Amino acid sequence: MNAILKLIPFYIVGLIMDIWFITNELKGNLIKSTSLKGMASLIFVAAGAFAYGINPTSGGKLILIGLTLGLVGDVLINLRDILKGATSNKVFAVGILAFLSGHIMYMVFMSKMATSQLLLAVIITAVLGATAIPYIISHVTAPSKGIKIFGCVYLAVVVAMFSFSVAQIVAAGANTMTVLMLTGAFLFMASDFIMIYNSFGKKVKSLRATNLIAYYVGQLLIATSILFII
Repeated sequence: MNAILKLIPFYIVGLIMDIWFITNELKGNLIKSTSLKGMASLIFVAAGAFAYGINPTSGGKLILIGLTLGLVGDVLINLRDILKGATSNKVFAVGILAFLSGHIMYMVFMSKMATSQLLLAVIITAVLGATAIPYIISHVTAPSKGIKIFGCVYLAVVVAMFSFSVAQIVAAGANTMTVLMLTGAFLFMASDFIMIYNSFGKKVKSLRATNLIAYYVGQLLIATSILFII
């Protein structure tokens, strides 16, 4: 608990930066909002690095790499709104690839604790993927077939990451670390589905704000879990 208290300044500053970023983006200040988003994301990476300094483990290192890849993805995805045409789509794809790589880092960590429940993770991924992904894809219009396929693959990995967090908590039991990972993974998954819908479907400002807040809180929870890895 004392360790979590040490992270409170990161939570406060990070959430302030996140809200500041969201406000500027909704006002159309794209260059300023991109800078603010990068700064906000840097805070959850710093929180993860601080937690890793207190509790240095191999699992914590994987999570810290995942958080850093999230920072890269954040900046690139926001650059998409500043750039134009094919360059914009390419930057968006690289940003999604960074997020995808971050999800894989989280899954590699969780798989080490969920070895006895990997089949459960596969089943959850198959069920959620077969229901949620076709639904969201049917409600969006991707700029190209390649982006659409890439989006489907990305969402499948997002669902798998959440599924691994469920398998982890079943295999290792409910404790502070597994609950933090499960909650963070769920918020991350929810934010990504909202992000895809809001980027290529009907743009709704309230959904964009919900997407960003859920994502940021999810990343902070995942960063905090580093403190409790054994």
